[in-house]
Amino acid sequence: MKNLFALVVVLAAINAKPLEARWLPEVVDNFDVNLYLGRWYEVASTKPVFQNNCLCTTADYTINENGNVGVFNSCRLGAFYGPVNNVRGEAVQSRRNPAKLRVGFGGLDLPFNNYWVVDLADDYRYAVVSSAFRNPIFILSRTPEIAEDDLNGILQRLEERNFNVDNILPTQQPGCSYPPFNGDQ
Repeated sequence: MKNLFALVVVLAAINAKPLEARWLPEVVDNFDVNLYLGRWYEVASTKPVFQNNCLCTTADYTINENGNVGVFNSCRLGAFYGPVNNVRGEAVQSRRNPAKLRVGFGGLDLPFNNYWVVDLADDYRYAVVSSAFRNPIFILSRTPEIAEDDLNGILQRLEERNFNVDNILPTQQPGCSYPPFNGDQ
Protein backbone atom coordinates (compact mmCIF):
# COMPACT_ATOMS: atom_id res chain seq x y z
CA MET A 1 0.00 0.00 0.00
CA LYS A 2 2.85 2.36 0.89
CA ASN A 3 4.54 1.68 -2.49
CA LEU A 4 1.28 2.26 -4.36
CA PHE A 5 0.85 5.64 -2.64
CA ALA A 6 4.43 6.60 -3.53
CA LEU A 7 3.84 5.60 -7.16
CA VAL A 8 0.66 7.72 -7.34
CA VAL A 9 2.53 10.71 -5.90
CA VAL A 10 5.39 10.31 -8.38
CA LEU A 11 3.03 9.96 -11.35
CA ALA A 12 1.02 12.99 -10.23
CA ALA A 13 4.21 15.03 -9.93
CA ILE A 14 5.37 14.01 -13.40
CA ASN A 15 2.03 14.89 -14.99
CA ALA A 16 1.41 18.05 -13.00
CA LYS A 17 1.88 21.34 -14.77
CA PRO A 18 3.89 23.95 -12.93
CA LEU A 19 1.85 26.43 -10.87
CA GLU A 20 2.41 29.13 -13.47
CA ALA A 21 1.00 27.01 -16.30
CA ARG A 22 -2.13 26.15 -14.31
CA TRP A 23 -3.17 29.44 -12.71
CA LEU A 24 -1.08 32.33 -13.93
CA PRO A 25 -1.74 33.88 -17.32
CA GLU A 26 0.61 33.07 -20.17
CA VAL A 27 2.63 35.86 -21.70
CA VAL A 28 3.57 36.25 -25.33
CA ASP A 29 6.49 34.38 -26.89
CA ASN A 30 9.33 36.14 -28.69
CA PHE A 31 8.75 39.55 -27.10
CA ASP A 32 11.18 42.10 -28.57
CA VAL A 33 11.46 45.19 -26.39
CA ASN A 34 13.03 47.16 -29.25
CA LEU A 35 9.88 46.71 -31.34
CA TYR A 36 7.78 47.65 -28.31
CA LEU A 37 9.45 51.05 -27.83
CA GLY A 38 7.66 54.25 -28.78
CA ARG A 39 4.19 55.61 -28.15
CA TRP A 40 1.17 53.50 -27.28
CA TYR A 41 -2.40 54.74 -26.87
CA GLU A 42 -4.58 53.11 -24.24
CA VAL A 43 -7.78 52.28 -26.11
CA ALA A 44 -9.46 50.34 -23.28
CA SER A 45 -8.72 49.24 -19.74
CA THR A 46 -10.24 48.12 -16.46
CA LYS A 47 -9.78 51.72 -15.24
CA PRO A 48 -7.66 51.16 -12.13
CA VAL A 49 -8.03 53.72 -9.34
CA PHE A 50 -4.70 55.39 -10.15
CA GLN A 51 -6.19 56.41 -13.52
CA ASN A 52 -9.33 57.97 -12.05
CA ASN A 53 -10.71 60.69 -14.35
CA CYS A 54 -8.09 59.99 -17.07
CA LEU A 55 -8.69 60.18 -20.78
CA CYS A 56 -6.34 60.63 -23.74
CA THR A 57 -4.02 58.15 -22.02
CA THR A 58 -0.65 57.33 -23.58
CA ALA A 59 2.41 55.31 -22.60
CA ASP A 60 5.81 56.11 -24.08
CA TYR A 61 8.70 53.63 -23.84
CA THR A 62 12.39 54.29 -24.43
CA ILE A 63 15.68 52.61 -23.52
CA ASN A 64 17.52 54.32 -20.67
CA GLU A 65 21.30 54.65 -20.53
CA ASN A 66 21.37 51.78 -18.01
CA GLY A 67 19.61 49.49 -20.52
CA ASN A 68 16.29 49.44 -18.66
CA VAL A 69 13.05 50.62 -20.23
CA GLY A 70 12.07 54.22 -19.54
CA VAL A 71 8.33 54.62 -18.99
CA PHE A 72 6.38 57.87 -19.37
CA ASN A 73 2.62 57.58 -18.82
CA SER A 74 0.40 60.56 -19.49
CA CYS A 75 -3.29 61.41 -19.55
CA ARG A 76 -5.62 64.39 -19.57
CA LEU A 77 -7.78 64.86 -16.49
CA GLY A 78 -11.50 65.23 -17.09
CA ALA A 79 -11.48 66.70 -20.61
CA PHE A 80 -9.70 66.44 -23.97
CA TYR A 81 -7.76 69.61 -23.17
CA GLY A 82 -7.77 69.15 -19.39
CA PRO A 83 -4.64 69.36 -17.28
CA VAL A 84 -1.94 66.82 -18.08
CA ASN A 85 -1.24 64.19 -15.45
CA ASN A 86 1.93 62.19 -16.00
CA VAL A 87 4.30 59.89 -14.22
CA ARG A 88 7.78 58.69 -15.10
CA GLY A 89 9.05 55.23 -14.27
CA GLU A 90 11.43 52.50 -15.19
CA ALA A 91 10.89 48.88 -16.20
CA VAL A 92 13.27 45.98 -15.80
CA GLN A 93 12.74 42.92 -17.97
CA SER A 94 12.73 39.49 -16.39
CA ARG A 95 15.81 37.51 -17.40
CA ARG A 96 13.74 34.36 -17.62
CA ASN A 97 10.91 35.86 -19.65
CA PRO A 98 11.32 39.24 -21.37
CA ALA A 99 7.51 39.69 -21.70
CA LYS A 100 7.34 40.05 -17.90
CA LEU A 101 8.62 43.35 -16.58
CA ARG A 102 8.87 44.96 -13.16
CA VAL A 103 7.75 48.57 -13.44
CA GLY A 104 8.33 51.13 -10.71
CA PHE A 105 7.19 54.74 -10.53
CA GLY A 106 8.57 57.55 -8.40
CA GLY A 107 10.59 55.42 -6.00
CA LEU A 108 7.94 52.69 -5.74
CA ASP A 109 9.84 49.60 -6.85
CA LEU A 110 7.83 46.42 -6.52
CA PRO A 111 9.64 43.16 -5.73
CA PHE A 112 7.79 41.23 -8.46
CA ASN A 113 7.02 41.46 -12.17
CA ASN A 114 3.81 43.49 -12.44
CA TYR A 115 3.67 44.23 -16.19
CA TRP A 116 2.92 41.16 -18.27
CA VAL A 117 2.45 41.38 -22.03
CA VAL A 118 -0.33 38.78 -22.45
CA ASP A 119 -1.33 39.47 -26.07
CA LEU A 120 0.51 41.16 -28.92
CA ALA A 121 -0.04 41.56 -32.64
CA ASP A 122 2.71 40.09 -34.81
CA ASP A 123 3.37 43.57 -36.21
CA TYR A 124 3.12 45.24 -32.75
CA ARG A 125 0.04 47.29 -33.75
CA TYR A 126 -1.69 46.35 -30.47
CA ALA A 127 -0.68 44.89 -27.14
CA VAL A 128 -2.50 43.76 -24.01
CA VAL A 129 -0.85 44.22 -20.64
CA SER A 130 -1.94 42.75 -17.33
CA SER A 131 -0.35 41.07 -14.32
CA ALA A 132 -0.10 37.69 -12.63
CA PHE A 133 -3.49 38.49 -11.06
CA ARG A 134 -5.14 39.14 -14.46
CA ASN A 135 -5.94 42.65 -13.27
CA PRO A 136 -5.66 45.47 -14.22
CA ILE A 137 -5.97 45.02 -17.98
CA PHE A 138 -4.74 47.59 -20.52
CA ILE A 139 -5.41 47.33 -24.24
CA LEU A 140 -2.87 49.43 -26.12
CA SER A 141 -2.69 50.45 -29.77
CA ARG A 142 -0.12 52.25 -31.88
CA THR A 143 -2.94 54.54 -33.02
CA PRO A 144 -5.62 56.34 -30.98
CA GLU A 145 -8.26 53.95 -32.32
CA ILE A 146 -8.15 50.19 -32.72
CA ALA A 147 -9.78 48.17 -35.49
CA GLU A 148 -13.02 46.58 -34.32
CA ASP A 149 -11.87 43.12 -35.48
CA ASP A 150 -8.66 43.47 -33.45
CA LEU A 151 -10.57 44.55 -30.33
CA ASN A 152 -13.14 41.75 -30.66
CA GLY A 153 -10.35 39.19 -31.13
CA ILE A 154 -8.50 40.50 -28.08
CA LEU A 155 -11.60 40.35 -25.88
CA GLN A 156 -12.42 36.83 -27.07
CA ARG A 157 -8.88 35.56 -26.38
CA LEU A 158 -8.84 37.21 -22.95
CA GLU A 159 -12.15 35.64 -22.02
CA GLU A 160 -10.96 32.21 -23.23
CA ARG A 161 -7.93 32.63 -20.94
CA ASN A 162 -10.09 33.42 -17.87
CA PHE A 163 -9.63 37.19 -17.81
CA ASN A 164 -12.68 39.12 -16.64
CA VAL A 165 -13.52 41.28 -19.66
CA ASP A 166 -16.76 42.66 -18.18
CA ASN A 167 -14.92 45.58 -16.55
CA ILE A 168 -12.94 46.63 -19.62
CA LEU A 169 -14.12 50.05 -20.73
CA PRO A 170 -13.04 52.16 -23.71
CA THR A 171 -10.61 55.01 -23.12
CA GLN A 172 -11.60 58.25 -24.78
CA GLN A 173 -9.04 59.03 -27.47
CA PRO A 174 -10.66 60.71 -30.51
CA GLY A 175 -10.35 64.48 -30.22
CA CYS A 176 -7.48 64.36 -27.73
CA SER A 177 -4.54 66.69 -27.48
CA TYR A 178 -1.38 64.72 -26.66
CA PRO A 179 1.92 65.83 -25.23
CA PRO A 180 4.72 65.42 -27.78
CA PHE A 181 6.82 62.26 -27.76
CA ASN A 182 10.43 62.91 -28.55
CA GLY A 183 11.90 59.70 -27.18
CA ASP A 184 13.57 61.51 -24.29
CA GLN A 185 10.54 62.38 -22.17
